[in-house]
Amino acid sequence: MAASIQLFRQRHIPKECIPLSGDTVLFVDDSRLITRWNTLKPRKDFASGISLFDFSKHWKITRVAKADGSLYHWYCDIMKMHITYNSAQNCSDYTMEDLLIDITVAPDGTVHILDLDEVADAFSQGLITGEDLTLALRAADELLKLIENGGFSAYQKILEQYAEDLK
Repeated sequence: MAASIQLFRQRHIPKECIPLSGDTVLFVDDSRLITRWNTLKPRKDFASGISLFDFSKHWKITRVAKADGSLYHWYCDIMKMHITYNSAQNCSDYTMEDLLIDITVAPDGTVHILDLDEVADAFSQGLITGEDLTLALRAADELLKLIENGGFSAYQKILEQYAEDLK
């Protein structure tokens, strides 16, 4: 029997590690994981999302959708993925460590960079290492350059296709 997958989100601010038991794994290989999820609590602005974790780039890119399935915005987390095998439960644990920097891309292409203050606070409080701070800044820079030069559309197309296939 193949091992199952358990998903977790680890945050530094606030300090928590929570299971993402409501997420559905749509695809996984050695370099990517694609999931579908619904909001944990009802919201008026959006209802669900499809997320692509690119392990080597340290990005989670999410197509955030309104209740009718239309695009709300693109939400990009800078993260590290930790994958461990849990032999007691015959499953692989995928833990996304949030490195705090987030980038949103609106449907009109407007880009916002979020939580730079949080990553600075986390570093100054010793919650993340200098190595992780450097990784987060370089990953965010690479993603911003990808958005600027039009390469982000490759990720958008993948997630749009999943959204279309799930209708």
